[in-house]
Amino acid sequence: MSKITDIKKGLKDLIDPTTNLAFHEYKAIKHVGIDEETNTVMFVIEVKEKTADVMKKLTRDIAKIVKVDMGYSGIKIDFVEGKKENLHAKTLLIASGKGGVGKSTVTANLAYALMRLGKRVAIIDADVYGANMPKILKATDHVLMGNKDGKLYPFQKDNIQMVSTEYLVEKNRALMLRGPMLNKVLKLFFEDTLWVGEIDYFLVDLPPGTGDVMMDMKDFCHDPKMVLVTTPQENAAHIAIKAGYAAKSLGQELIGVVENMSYYEVNNEQHFIFGQGGGKKVADELLVELLAKLPIVPSDNSIYAESDIAGIIYLNLANKILKLTK
Repeated sequence: MSKITDIKKGLKDLIDPTTNLAFHEYKAIKHVGIDEETNTVMFVIEVKEKTADVMKKLTRDIAKIVKVDMGYSGIKIDFVEGKKENLHAKTLLIASGKGGVGKSTVTANLAYALMRLGKRVAIIDADVYGANMPKILKATDHVLMGNKDGKLYPFQKDNIQMVSTEYLVEKNRALMLRGPMLNKVLKLFFEDTLWVGEIDYFLVDLPPGTGDVMMDMKDFCHDPKMVLVTTPQENAAHIAIKAGYAAKSLGQELIGVVENMSYYEVNNEQHFIFGQGGGKKVADELLVELLAKLPIVPSDNSIYAESDIAGIIYLNLANKILKLTK
């Protein structure tokens, strides 16, 4: 382990007194360097409020660890003030084992349900190879705008904000990127988007399966929770279980499963077009709750009204999410 890594590890649990967040929770350490000639450690530290009291306390705390405990001769710290908004926003990852299970539709309707319950919601459409959120929200003609510093302005509709990889390519073109560039796109959405006001919930529409985007979430989200979407089909459930175990191995807390396309109802009789039991099988295997079973509802509108049967189910789902993410 390098000296710089040792120093970062030693400071990771220091608390910014203005937010009560630990350094590792909001990536406060922006730079560490060592002047070997003078045995001095140089830092760039982000704080949320750059006040004299905060800088004095953190300088004292850092000096104790770096000088007293680690034996360096001196420290030099440049404090920079970070963004104050959205420090306590919750991040909900919406995942699936395979495509075609309605993950993006679930994401959008859950966003509306949370909004109807008074929450301020933003959607990050991180499904880089199959971005569909602009179509669901009827925002395909939106043009992504930015400021002179390269920051993005999100699309806004019905008090919901959204950014999508679809806005980064020409119409009907796919975004063809590998790992490092995908990370840059995520940075653009998570760190360089000018969200309007405070956000209560970020809903992240992940690509299907287990790839770079799911693995990169650790770089951008503090304590994300995950909801896994499947259908009743055996094959979909089988792959969803794999995605659930992958998420757990990455330290992403899976809080529940949603079974989409569960049934089609005619004259109060349910018809199980895609079979039964897939969602429960996934939930039981992964030791989490089956949060909702969503019906097939033929409609030209992907967003259900609050009074629709599906809309009511989504409101119940949103209430469960609120309790599970307190």
